[in-house]
Amino acid sequence: MACTIGIIGAGRVGSTIAYGLLENNLAARILLVDLNKEQCHGEELDLSDALAFSRTSSVKQVCFKDLETANIIIIAAGKAQSSAQENRNELIKTNQAIISDICHNLSNIPKSTIIILVTNPVDIITRVAMEALPNHPRNHIFGSGTWLDTQRLRRILGNTVNVAPESIQAFIIGEHGDNQIFAWQNATIGGIPLAAWNIEKNSLALIEEKTRSTVYEIIASKQATYFGIASCIVDICSAIIFDEHRILPLSWSQNPDEPPFSLPSIIGKDGIIKQYNLPLSEPEVNRLEESRKQLNATWFSISHKEDTGGITLR
Repeated sequence: MACTIGIIGAGRVGSTIAYGLLENNLAARILLVDLNKEQCHGEELDLSDALAFSRTSSVKQVCFKDLETANIIIIAAGKAQSSAQENRNELIKTNQAIISDICHNLSNIPKSTIIILVTNPVDIITRVAMEALPNHPRNHIFGSGTWLDTQRLRRILGNTVNVAPESIQAFIIGEHGDNQIFAWQNATIGGIPLAAWNIEKNSLALIEEKTRSTVYEIIASKQATYFGIASCIVDICSAIIFDEHRILPLSWSQNPDEPPFSLPSIIGKDGIIKQYNLPLSEPEVNRLEESRKQLNATWFSISHKEDTGGITLR
């Protein structure tokens, strides 16, 4: 299908997603929206220089109204976390206002449009978008979830046992953040249960810590992460465009009273088709429930405060 993809937020993450879509020939047209019009214009021109090497016909800076023609809209706008020490509640408050304002501008998009949230903290921000667009099909709004965390886990675990990441089936579920859950109970390497590989518990603990801390190592070194998450979003778009029915850990909730968080989800041209509960060990079940409670508590705290307003889209 000739797919039009809109990207809101043409910063480092948004522009890298656009480049990934170009390189993989996934979009017929790419539409860019950002309040920083000068930077967005520069990204439009720079990306357009790559069109000769791609089947994408155009990259264009547009306004929100033009996004009504998009099949997929990716929201990558907002303030990025600058360090592990940054106040998470302040980040939530800032990005809540940004995303609420963006969704107000998307109120007239077709119900067939799929919206992918990238902005962090992605689980809370996905819920903000769902609340702000109550008439949009719920299975057409979801977050990138723990797909990036899962890719990190597969790489680090693969390095530990000297096996390609593609041969590892393992999920990180729950919150995209420090409270992520490693679903070791279901992990396999080459179809062989992880337990059969005789990896010591302290080695698994080190893998967890390395996976969890990678983001902060990247931020400390280069101030932002964008290649990994952009690759994940491009991969999600591919699953949608080609109706692949792949299973990815995406942030979503069918029940409006439950917080979106990551569980294995079948994804295709109609968005989230189904989300599954993994059979987990008792400690994993307890950690997942604790993650759910924490996300609900955070949502309660922000939803009972006045809108800060006046936030600039980044």
